[in-house]
Amino acid sequence: MGSRPSNCGEPKRGEIAEMIDQIRHLQARAPFETFSIELANGRVIQIHDRHSVATTEGTRPGEAVIGVLHTSGAFEVINASQVASVSVGLHPKVKQQLAEALGVSRGVSRGVSRLLMTLARYFRI
Repeated sequence: MGSRPSNCGEPKRGEIAEMIDQIRHLQARAPFETFSIELANGRVIQIHDRHSVATTEGTRPGEAVIGVLHTSGAFEVINASQVASVSVGLHPKVKQQLAEALGVSRGVSRGVSRLLMTLARYFRI
């Protein structure tokens, strides 16, 4: 889906609105698919349920936020300017972490990829 180069500084208002629109589009997809939000600091948040994320654009620059309800019950509010990318499915970093945890070598097959997705949903990674 969308991303911006990490060396381009703060995103412009239009870029932030586009990221918010992408998240809203992914929330509304039927059937719903897991998606990931990568932050500027490299952290990845996997979204496994359309109801666990909320967005608002705000009325002034810097007010756009994304709220994420974690399975632990914690609610996190993220400034939308910190979003580096939004993508469908398990983020490559998460896939790699799961593969390493399972001892799977590089070149993950399609079947193993489906297994990793199932495990990520089960463990809410």
